[in-house]
Amino acid sequence: MEMRKGDGAASAIALFLLGGVFFVTLNAIAKGLTPGLGPAMVIWGRFFFHVLLAAALFPMAVPRLFSMHQLGFQLGRSVLLMLSTVCNFLALAYLPLADVSAIVFTAPLMVAALAVLWLGERVSPARWAAIVAGLLGAVMVIRPGWGTVGPGALLAVGCALAYALYQVSTRIVREGDPIVSLLFSGMGGLLVFSVLAPFAWRPPSLGEWGLLVMLGGFGAVGHLLVILSLQRLEASRLAPFTYIQLVWAMAASFLVFGDVPSGWTLLGATVIVASGLYIWWLTVRERATETALSRS
Repeated sequence: MEMRKGDGAASAIALFLLGGVFFVTLNAIAKGLTPGLGPAMVIWGRFFFHVLLAAALFPMAVPRLFSMHQLGFQLGRSVLLMLSTVCNFLALAYLPLADVSAIVFTAPLMVAALAVLWLGERVSPARWAAIVAGLLGAVMVIRPGWGTVGPGALLAVGCALAYALYQVSTRIVREGDPIVSLLFSGMGGLLVFSVLAPFAWRPPSLGEWGLLVMLGGFGAVGHLLVILSLQRLEASRLAPFTYIQLVWAMAASFLVFGDVPSGWTLLGATVIVASGLYIWWLTVRERATETALSRS
């Protein structure tokens, strides 16, 4: 699974963008399945087929699941990803795909803020200003009419927070095998919803079974593509391309569900993306300065 440094940035970016397509498609499938099967079964399918497919593709990684350091921490990360998925799928039952995606994309801004509290990282005033601006962009999406915040918006914020915690915890874990991490990412949801799903079981049709398999498969493949891209290129250089998922989410929301993004959604999404890109630019500039100082 090791990638050569000379493979080039273009292939890494292509893998990363393709992974984003899988994630957006996953959300669209989940939004379509939830009214008929209910959220518990949809979430179960997401994680069951994720783990099943990953284990089938990489069986040699399965025995290493419980022979690794920081086992409890890895399980904690898996639970955070499960909570993020639960909030995401429930939010999609209330809000258009584009609105949920825009709110969830505040996660990178939350990561920047949480890194101060959890990792002890220093944040400049410019970075704080970008974080605040991005969160204001989320407010534009959450309250386009400046009315009462609904459950869908709160769930989407919960999704972003859980995913931000998942990302920050990932920085702490130092495990060398990305496939083991891929398997672990689905374990928490699999264990919890294998217990809960039977109480909300509705016999799926053949087509719904197929979509449940696709749901888990797209999640596993999407995460694998991101892992492969990060083996070829630094995360800081891939970060800006994350926001292209928001464009695809808006397109899918319109083409599949007929949801036209409101003016507030578009404005808020623009502010969120601009804030995220500015934070990325600050990070690149700071690293360049540190490199220059270390060489002088």
